[in-house]
Amino acid sequence: MNSRRNERSETEAPATSETVPKPEQAISHPATPVKPDDMHYQAILNAIPIPAFVVDEDVTILDLNFSATDFCGQDRDAAYRRRGGDVLRCLHASDAPDGCGRGPLCKNCIIRTSVRKCLQEQVVSRKVMHLQIVHEQTAKEIQVLVTASPMLSGSEKLALVMIEDITEQQYPVYNVSPATPLKSIPKVGQEIKWQSRARALREFPEDTQIRLRQLDFNRIITLCVADEALYIKRVGLDKFLCCEA
Repeated sequence: MNSRRNERSETEAPATSETVPKPEQAISHPATPVKPDDMHYQAILNAIPIPAFVVDEDVTILDLNFSATDFCGQDRDAAYRRRGGDVLRCLHASDAPDGCGRGPLCKNCIIRTSVRKCLQEQVVSRKVMHLQIVHEQTAKEIQVLVTASPMLSGSEKLALVMIEDITEQQYPVYNVSPATPLKSIPKVGQEIKWQSRARALREFPEDTQIRLRQLDFNRIITLCVADEALYIKRVGLDKFLCCEA
């Protein structure tokens, strides 16, 4: 009996802190090459409901899904091996003769910096960008959410970039007090000096409370509360920061 126990202890080493991965440790996965002709891969890519692009370090498009072809107004063959700004019709893609990525403003492009960050640090990057494009021979600005994620592709450095148009998702400006003219929402990058004390929901009038209950965290809207125009941002379940608009 003792010999059997000894045999078992030698073959089955007890689990220790060295054999159990720690939460902060990155668990490596075997790299699986991207196969553009694989039907399963294509089905997954096309199932993504927002424009998605497979790009390299220079944001050269190697593949894109159905939503992306609709968004760009170009098919896969027309976009293949072209850089992102050229396909998206970025206004600044024509700033340099060599096109996208070569102009003076390209070094600060959110799409490019997001791809660079995700590939260098192997992290997912999500940033909002004001994208200026040429639409029907006129300049147009849209707001997009850019998500860049590194892809497992063997020795190649590839990223999956998703560009979601959120222009129409901007929160409207509410005017619940017709007696007070309502100012516009704060400009992008505008510094807002929030009041030091957050207000509770009960401190607002009942008609204002209805609006505030629907407000997402960290979204800013402009409301007229009694005769006071305020920028309001939700920072808790029952806490709201205010600033005179």
